[in-house]
Amino acid sequence: MRSFVCSPMPIFFLFVVHILGAISVATASKGIRCFHLELTHALTYPDGVPKSTFLINGTSPGPLIEADEGDWINVTVVNKLPVPTSIHFHGIMQRGTPFSDGVPGVTQLPVKSGEVYSYVFQVEGQYGFSWYHAHYRGYSSDGLYGPVYIRPKKERKRPYRLVTNDSVELQTLYELEKSPATLISNDHFKYTMDELMARMENYGIEPMCLQSVLINGYGRIYCHNETTFQQLRRKKPPMIIDSMGCFRAHDNKGYDHLSIDHDALETPGYSKQCQETFSKNYIHYTNGSEWQYINVLNAGGQFTKAFSIDAHDLIVIAIDGIFVDPVRVQQLMIPVGSRVTILVETKHDRYRPGQDVFAIRFAVALNPQYIEGIGYLKYGSESSNATQDGLNEEALQETSSMRFQELDGTLRDPSFRSLWPHETKPLEESCKLKYKNANKTFSFFLNRTGPVHFSMFENGTRLSTHFENVEPLLNRLGDEKADHLNDVNGLIRSINHNEVVDLIINNYKSYSHPVHLHGHLFHLVSFSPTENFPFTSVQEAVDANYPNVNLTTPPYFDVAFVPPGGHAVLRFVADNPGMWLLHCHNLGHLIGGMGAILLESPDLIQILTSNGPLGAAENTSFLNRRIRKST
Repeated sequence: MRSFVCSPMPIFFLFVVHILGAISVATASKGIRCFHLELTHALTYPDGVPKSTFLINGTSPGPLIEADEGDWINVTVVNKLPVPTSIHFHGIMQRGTPFSDGVPGVTQLPVKSGEVYSYVFQVEGQYGFSWYHAHYRGYSSDGLYGPVYIRPKKERKRPYRLVTNDSVELQTLYELEKSPATLISNDHFKYTMDELMARMENYGIEPMCLQSVLINGYGRIYCHNETTFQQLRRKKPPMIIDSMGCFRAHDNKGYDHLSIDHDALETPGYSKQCQETFSKNYIHYTNGSEWQYINVLNAGGQFTKAFSIDAHDLIVIAIDGIFVDPVRVQQLMIPVGSRVTILVETKHDRYRPGQDVFAIRFAVALNPQYIEGIGYLKYGSESSNATQDGLNEEALQETSSMRFQELDGTLRDPSFRSLWPHETKPLEESCKLKYKNANKTFSFFLNRTGPVHFSMFENGTRLSTHFENVEPLLNRLGDEKADHLNDVNGLIRSINHNEVVDLIINNYKSYSHPVHLHGHLFHLVSFSPTENFPFTSVQEAVDANYPNVNLTTPPYFDVAFVPPGGHAVLRFVADNPGMWLLHCHNLGHLIGGMGAILLESPDLIQILTSNGPLGAAENTSFLNRRIRKST
């Protein structure tokens, strides 16, 4: 999808965001890079089996939104779906434009069927790989997602010279940076999200069993024999596993009192007999280049992915759009919503163009199903390569001994190295921790409070089941209804402008949770996979010489993986006025209530929203962001 430059910014809007320091007069005078997203409904066969799917401009994933650092972006969404929705731009900070964050009930009303909605924002001070997805009823799982790439300005420090000193290779990397390849993994369920939610609400069945794992919208159903499952099962407690590799969830979740027909409903562990398909898998061609520059995303609604490419090391150069000190590994562990940018050496004197094929693997990890998605890394170019998928599979068998990971995501050899995002270090000085003390500390406790109920609070407070359909909280502030916010579940109110804020997030013992904060990147200043944070503040931990605190080189990103029984402490600077959602990026957990809303600098938000309610059906705001009927 090509972008185009559209009209200049409205004068009043420029004045408001300039007051907040969100933009400079020089950048304000530029036009806007515009994108048009048309949402439609179709029957598709992404893994060889028909399924009701939501598409963006006729595809899923949707088209790339790309720009240069500092650009303004206008995304017009035309909703031709039979249901309401919204679009969130995950990883885009929305500085000065909190009303474009795309969260129904917080920043806007849902965009109803037949309506048009415009999002306007600037990507000043940020770069790299992000993504967009539906933020209503988990419809991203039905196909509403796509990539965002912001090319960094030339003044930014790159990590390439830490990878190679060869001038020709460096020039290649700079050229590839302009238009990287993208690999997006998505969890593909047999049922639509509305069907999954009906199962959750009526029978307490979590969406815990995938039909396939898609890569860039392509995939197939693989059936594995019982021997394979038996070998993997030896690593875990005794468990019944069905032919789709799904564990019987009700056996170990503590909710055996629920009286349901497991076979009829195909609860995890009771799937119908696996039937293989032979639909097209995604192929990444090397196109004769000695290097591949790839943005990798786990867009799945449920599961952490173990990612690897057979026989090829992965050189990690960015996490969540932030350059990091390069690390060479054989495997990446990618929580839901996380993005990793990698370099891959593809030396054509080593492998045969047109013949050598290697598996690109996304395996479900640390979760109760044995399943993976497979794509192909193929030497050569698409135009000169007419090999059919069947031959790709045949060639793949020749290189299968070069794989690094098993079906369950575990490494095949102890000499292989795996990497989590929280094991990286930001490269640029501007992305390193500057504040050694926090002004405010808030504590959260991730827990399951019912069959399909989840909370971020120790007292069990959950986001309202219907919060997506209520009057947006930003509208209430704009209408001077701040006192009415007392009825909002999970609202954190007392965050003032430029305060340094710590979020202590402890996790109960049952599930891992990928926690995402809107509107901010954060430093992970303490982490443990095995224990809750035993202090009320980071300063107490420092005074006690707590070994898990890292104030020297903490990682910097926007999704924190919080393991069962472990903790993560996030530190950010409250320099972005807005209503920001903090939530688990597991769709079932968010739908079940696992979220909180941070109210940051309400006095400055009121300046932004003083022109009247945003998103109202007949309102045309100074942002030219409007809901209107589609024609």
